[in-house]
Amino acid sequence: MVGSSSIKKRKNNNDNTSIVDKQNVVDNSKTNSTVKKISEKDLEVLKQFDLDMTFGPCTGIPRIDRYERALRHDLDPPTHVLELINLYPNDRQVTHCIWRDYTL
Repeated sequence: MVGSSSIKKRKNNNDNTSIVDKQNVVDNSKTNSTVKKISEKDLEVLKQFDLDMTFGPCTGIPRIDRYERALRHDLDPPTHVLELINLYPNDRQVTHCIWRDYTL
């Protein structure tokens, strides 16, 4: 068929709509529920890391770079910060400092 789309919508038994592509299947009901949310307590740990000048300035660089720089200078950064960065690698509020939304 000329002009037919390779993307189709399909209804699941639980009435959630999924998008079906020839190569990829995205089930919206499952992807939204599997996103991990960071706790306020962990966000506070990251904020305190940003505010601690012992580890050098935090503006303009990702937290992982600042963490690694602190390790190179034997400043003993908190290991929990690295664990959080690795646990939430795609969350900007984890990977970037609290000043991420302000221009330099």
